[in-house]
Amino acid sequence: MKDQIHTATKLLYPAHYPLEYNKKDPTGYLQRFTKVALIQNFLKTHLALIFLIPFSFLLVFTGLDDTVLQVDEGADTFISTTILKYGYPKHSDGIHYTMPEGDAFDGIFLYRTWAPYYLQSISLQLFGQNTFSARLPFAILGVFSVWSLYSFTLRWTNRKTIAFLASLLLATSVPALLYFRTARYVAIPILLTPLLLRFYITIFDKAKWNPVPLTLVSIIYFHTMYVEFAGVIMGMLVHLCVYRNRVTNSNLAKVKGSAIITGLFCLPWLATIPALMSKVSEFYTSASPLVDTSWWRFPKHFFAFLFQINNYIFPFILAPFLFISFLRHQRFQVSLLLFCSMSVLITASLHSIPLMQYIAACIPMLFILLAMIVFHLFETSVARQSALLLVLIFTNLVHVGPLLPLKQIVKNNPEKFVATDYSKNATKTFLRETNLKSVFYLYWQELTHRYQGPLDELVRFFETHGEKGETCYIDNASETLVLLTELTMIRDKDLDFRSPPDWIVLRGNQRNPHPSEVILKLKEKLNTIFSAHNYEKIVLNAPVKRINNSYDIQIHRFRSPTSSEKVHVYRRIAEKQG
Repeated sequence: MKDQIHTATKLLYPAHYPLEYNKKDPTGYLQRFTKVALIQNFLKTHLALIFLIPFSFLLVFTGLDDTVLQVDEGADTFISTTILKYGYPKHSDGIHYTMPEGDAFDGIFLYRTWAPYYLQSISLQLFGQNTFSARLPFAILGVFSVWSLYSFTLRWTNRKTIAFLASLLLATSVPALLYFRTARYVAIPILLTPLLLRFYITIFDKAKWNPVPLTLVSIIYFHTMYVEFAGVIMGMLVHLCVYRNRVTNSNLAKVKGSAIITGLFCLPWLATIPALMSKVSEFYTSASPLVDTSWWRFPKHFFAFLFQINNYIFPFILAPFLFISFLRHQRFQVSLLLFCSMSVLITASLHSIPLMQYIAACIPMLFILLAMIVFHLFETSVARQSALLLVLIFTNLVHVGPLLPLKQIVKNNPEKFVATDYSKNATKTFLRETNLKSVFYLYWQELTHRYQGPLDELVRFFETHGEKGETCYIDNASETLVLLTELTMIRDKDLDFRSPPDWIVLRGNQRNPHPSEVILKLKEKLNTIFSAHNYEKIVLNAPVKRINNSYDIQIHRFRSPTSSEKVHVYRRIAEKQG
């Protein structure tokens, strides 16, 4: 068995071939590269991928464009369209404008790093400006993430079964699947983390280490999502310090060189962060009283992330098994995954809101740990491994079951947990999320029952009733209408009763239970416009929901929403006679 594993590992990870040009054999390197890259040879040795890749493709691509771009997707995709016009990302295309809270450099978009936007712009250029092409590159990378995780796990654990289990957990992870189906950067860390770790661990090989792959992936990772990259890198550095005696002095010197080169490509961007953060913090603070920008947010957010991880990724009731005898001899492997996961959680706590997307890098690493536990718990019984795996995939019994007694305590003593707005909201979230359910089954339901929210109905309505060049004001998700209709959108600050928009769409932002000063001023502007001009009210068969849907698992809707309150569309008609 060991010989088989060794042979398979050699095929998947062949010895380092020289990169230099050989005059005596000019085709030699090409031949070697072709031999390594042949998918056919890889699949012959790793039959699990013949199942995993098509299965992942099915789960990711089914109904990929059933619902239109959500609010964040629309904003990010709009940024990508400006690349097609100007060659680099901007907040405005000359008419429309997005993400004013991140505009600190005269219109140049530096709110986030650019790699995902350039990737998406290529898809939009090739396949047109539509929902499918906006999501396509991220869906492809999502499927490729399954291979990436399989490859790294096999190399790190030397067990095909563990590699298969970890990859299957990822392929069926609903939070990850939602990210893969989202037209944003949120899925890419799930792909890049195993790749980064794969090139990192080659440092410990006795052979001369090639730092180029690690450096390239590091630069790409930074320019995809630098906060998560920082978390993974910090964990790697801690691991390297702990096990530096296993690394040759020559390889350590190359690590320093790799860090310097990476820094040269990344540090200029970091210089923009102070100016951005001041504007962003101001925006989030004014947006809702529930947003916490104090230093107390760090422990609050850290435990919020732990709660999400427990519920959807790694049930902490199984964590003690990481430290019992069968894994003690794998401290080297386990510690890397724990160090990196912990440091990602710490860096993610810097965000103003504890959204799970900020810890997406943890998902593949935690699934490796979970796969190791499942494998070693029942190493001699495939049936028991399969049974536990099915429970983990199709139910949340192991995840949420241990929390049910605590939920009962909270329900019986609600007054003890609602002292502040933050604790009240946290308690509400805890009670909502601590329920037995099959998230994977709900996901299948969504795939087989086309999701339709208010924004979907609005896009269909304006495709029929809207005319090119007509102006429209919408209180949320204007970027989606910019991308998918021919209307000209009016910004909040440009609302003026002297030049009223042809259309006004009210989706419920005015019903915000925590209205900010900005929202109150907008309501005043709208009331003035309605008083000064004639508008015909049209009630769409679309429920009033401030958000069409969300890719955040905690608030994602798996079935089309319903509500007795409907979206109101106002069309300007003949002016009132003076």
